[in-house]
Amino acid sequence: MTTTVSLPEYTEEYKQQQHQQVLEADVVHEWECVLRHQDKHHLPLFMVGGISVVFGISYYLSTDTNFLYMWPIFVAIFVPVSYFLFDADYDYKGQITPKGIIVQQTERVPEIFYKATRGMAYIGIVVCVIAALMVGPLAFVGAGAFALLSFKMTGFHKQPQVLVYPFLESFTYRNTCSELDDIYQWDIYTFMCDIPSFDDQKLYNLYWFGFRCKASDFPHIEKVLKQYIRFAD
Repeated sequence: MTTTVSLPEYTEEYKQQQHQQVLEADVVHEWECVLRHQDKHHLPLFMVGGISVVFGISYYLSTDTNFLYMWPIFVAIFVPVSYFLFDADYDYKGQITPKGIIVQQTERVPEIFYKATRGMAYIGIVVCVIAALMVGPLAFVGAGAFALLSFKMTGFHKQPQVLVYPFLESFTYRNTCSELDDIYQWDIYTFMCDIPSFDDQKLYNLYWFGFRCKASDFPHIEKVLKQYIRFAD
């Protein structure tokens, strides 16, 4: 089906206006799921193996018993860090409004990790100040970047990532992906849609949308979407 409706002119102001309309509209349907990678449990095992090899070789070459004491400490620190931070799970929430879709992704990381990061940041600030007092201003040649990073990390908190996808109601959308996603555990369904008649890449990126949900939730989500936008046959 070919449409004769004229395309809007893309500007940053237009983009912000479209996003604001979506954010201010009433939510007519929402869903939630958890995104967890299939191979998530492998990374801690690789971390334990790598740390064990490094400390084993170090102990073999030096016979320093300190390596034996340090090994469990490094395992206790880096295994949970690798599990929660290197390949984080996400709490995923989708919302449909008459004007578009809002998606929120939030890392499923225990608050203790954020508190520990903020604590290490304050320690880093103290270390930089002591270094400046003992060594002099030249200490900041090496420590300045770390000091600035430490000040920034003191405000490290869990922040959801919010994506906004406005609808262009007068155009026909095309389904480009609709399938179970084998990247994730459980029955996570991936759906992507675009408008094929756009030559302007910025407009295309603005009105393209995609989301994830449980496979069992998708039929109802699709039914709700069809109330507000048209899909190609």
